[in-house]
Amino acid sequence: MSDLENNPVEDSGEQCSLPERVQVNNLVLFALCTGMQYLAAPVLYVGITQASLCEKLGADARVANLPATMFFAFTAMPVLLAWLSPGIGSLRRNLSICYGSTATMLGVTALVLSMPVADSVKLGVVILQGAVSGAAGPTAIALLWEMVGRGSDERRRGLALGLAFGAGPVLAVIGSFVQAVLMGGNFFGLEFKSPENLDGFVVLFACGVPVMVIASVLSWFFKLPEVEFEPSREPIGEVLGLLVGLPLMLASIGLVQAGEFTGTPLYRFGGYLAAALSAAGFLYHFRPILTQRVLLLATVVTVLVYSGNTIPSNMTLFSPEVLGDEPAKFAGMQNALRFGFKVVAGAVLGWLLTRSHPRQGLVATATIFLLAQVWAIFATGTAYLVAFGLYGAGELIGVYAPNYILSASRPGDIRRNMAFVTLLMVPAAPTGYLFGAIADSIREAGWQLGDMTSAALGFRVSFGVCALLILLGILVAVVKLPRTPGVVGGDPPPDDIPEPPDGESQVS
Repeated sequence: MSDLENNPVEDSGEQCSLPERVQVNNLVLFALCTGMQYLAAPVLYVGITQASLCEKLGADARVANLPATMFFAFTAMPVLLAWLSPGIGSLRRNLSICYGSTATMLGVTALVLSMPVADSVKLGVVILQGAVSGAAGPTAIALLWEMVGRGSDERRRGLALGLAFGAGPVLAVIGSFVQAVLMGGNFFGLEFKSPENLDGFVVLFACGVPVMVIASVLSWFFKLPEVEFEPSREPIGEVLGLLVGLPLMLASIGLVQAGEFTGTPLYRFGGYLAAALSAAGFLYHFRPILTQRVLLLATVVTVLVYSGNTIPSNMTLFSPEVLGDEPAKFAGMQNALRFGFKVVAGAVLGWLLTRSHPRQGLVATATIFLLAQVWAIFATGTAYLVAFGLYGAGELIGVYAPNYILSASRPGDIRRNMAFVTLLMVPAAPTGYLFGAIADSIREAGWQLGDMTSAALGFRVSFGVCALLILLGILVAVVKLPRTPGVVGGDPPPDDIPEPPDGESQVS
C-alpha cells in the first residue's frame, strides 16, 4: 500500500494548502462555535434539564427519558444532509442553518412553556425540542469536524481539541450557574429561591436563542481550500437503505411508546419489527464501512460506550431518593459539575492525545464513563453529585471515538465517515427509554433490597446495566482495536503493531 493508504489522516492533514494564519483562524472558529454550544449546554445537552422539566410536568421515568431518546434517534440527520447537500461550498451555509434552527426551536419551547396550555402539550414540545436538538446539534458537530479536517493540518488537531473541549466547558459552567439562579436550590453553598411555576425554565430556554444566533453568524467566517471538483449527489439507489431506515426508526419509537400508553402489545411488537427493519436499512447503507475490520470494531465499541450518553435523565430523576429534593433544584449544580470536570479532562486528554495514540483517548474516556456509573450506584448524600462530574469527563468519548475513526479514514472518506460517527448514537437511543423502563418497572413491582426503596433500587439497577454495556465496550477496544489505526495495513493483530522509535507512541 502507499503511504497515504497506510496513514491517511496524517498525510491528508499535511497537504492542507491554506496559509498557517487561515488554518489557525479556522481552529479558533471551531473553538468559538463549540463554545457557544457549551454556553447553551443546559438546554442543548438534552437530558438533565429536560428530565427535571418533564418530572415537574408530571411525567414518569419513561416519558422523562423521551427527550433524550428522541435526541439520539434524530442524530441520523447528518447522514441525510450529506446526501442532500454534498457540495463543499455549502458547508458554511448548512452549519449556519443548523444553529439557526436550534435557536428557533428554543424560542418556540420558551413560548409554549409560558402559555396557559395543557401539560401534555408542553411535554410534547419539550420532546420535540429534544428531537430538533438531536437533528441540528450533531449535524453541526459533523460539519465542524469536516471544517477541521479540510481547513487545517492534522498536526494542529490537538490544539483544536484542547482549546474547544478544554476551555469550552468553562462557558457551560457559567451557563449552569445561570440555570441554578433561575431554577433555585443550592449551588455549592449559594441558596437561590425556587420559582413556583415554570418561569425559570422559560427564561433558561429563551437565553439559548441569542447564543445560537451568534454561532450561526460565526459559521460564515470559515475558509476552506478550493476544490477542483464539487461532489455531486449520489443516485437515490445509493442511499435507499438510509431513506428506508430513518422513517422506520421514528416509527419504531412511536409504536413502542403507543404500546406503553395504550397497553396494546401489538403496537410494541410492531415497533420492534420496525426497529429491526430500520437496523437492516442502516447496515445495508453503511456496508462499505462495516466491511473494514478496524472501522467495524470501532463501531461496536462506540455504540456500546455511547449507551452511557442516555443515562443522565435517570441520574437526575434519582435526586429525590438520594438528595431528598426535586430534580430541578439540583439541575444547575449537576450541570456545573458535569462541565467543570470536563474543563480539566478536556485539557488533560488533549495533551494525552499529542503524546500517545488514538485508542488511548478512547479507552480513557470510556473508563471515566464507567466510573461515573459505579459512583452513582454506591454514593449517598451530596457525594452522589460527583457522579455528574465523572459523567461529564466521560462524555468526551464523543470527541475521542470520532477521532479514532477519523484517524482510520482515507481523505476521500472523511465526510462520509464523520457523518457515520454521528449515526452511531442512533443505536444507543433506545437505551435511554430502556433505563427509564427499568426504573419504572422495579418501582411499580415494589421490589426492595435491604433499606433501599423500590424507586432507589430501580434507578441503581439501570445504572448497573449501563455500566455493563460500557465495560463490554472497553474490553472490545483493549483486546481488538489497534492503537494507531492509520498505520495498520492488512489489519494485523494489535500486538503485531511495531513500536515507534525511542519508545514513544505515534501521534495521530
